[in-house]
Amino acid sequence: MISLQNIKCFVFDMDGTIYLSSRVILGAKALLKMFDERDIPYFFFTNNSSRSPKAYIEKLERLGFSSYKREKIITSGDVTTDYIKKTFGQNPSVYLVGTPSLHEHFESSGIRCVADEKPDCLVVGFDTTYNFEKASRAVDLLREGVPFLATNIDAVCPLDGGDVLPDCASMCAMLTHATGRNPKFLGKPSFETAQYIKNKAGVSFDEIAVVGDRLYTDMHLAIDNGMCAIGVLSGEMTREDIEKSEQKPNFVFGSVAELHKELL
Repeated sequence: MISLQNIKCFVFDMDGTIYLSSRVILGAKALLKMFDERDIPYFFFTNNSSRSPKAYIEKLERLGFSSYKREKIITSGDVTTDYIKKTFGQNPSVYLVGTPSLHEHFESSGIRCVADEKPDCLVVGFDTTYNFEKASRAVDLLREGVPFLATNIDAVCPLDGGDVLPDCASMCAMLTHATGRNPKFLGKPSFETAQYIKNKAGVSFDEIAVVGDRLYTDMHLAIDNGMCAIGVLSGEMTREDIEKSEQKPNFVFGSVAELHKELL
């Protein structure tokens, strides 16, 4: 049986777990302050690739959290750039369907974002600047056989108040319908993400806990890879969802405030 006392590194989802849109979730600051005081290692991991790691650091600061260093923040964009460099070698090129922030992230990671030449691969991210021109170019490349990657498997991005935005998987569905090609999804819950986290944490899978609000990303990442799955009900996931799921989290809390009390 998994014990929270045996966990050596925690990985926190962000939106829906630490904050919801621009509202800090009750208990988040107190929990992370305790982790800092006890020198418990932790990272943040977001599947939302529309913003750069720098933007997430700035958002956490605006919301009143500590001033975090870059290495504390992991995004699906990090996993994707790591996979591209390992798969396509030195100086890889991509046609990127993504925001300007994601373009900057890729370029700063040593990946060339090209428009007209044939790239090593096509990458689709959560793109709030998505348009018909990008979709048309992507379809052309997929019809030519270019490898198809996607930063994350999320269908929608939840907003405070119950609204949503179409996310990466929904954009990919359009391209799949047009070409018959399916992407390789990176980010949570892929094995590539689990391995990336393990390498960052420097501990074994069973010593890592993933804390998040989504069954099909956060919880499946943990369960599928032998990590501790800690579900919180402050975002998308409900108790009804858990009851219907074949795979159950190891722990379920109303929010990180309850996790804080459990660890005191």
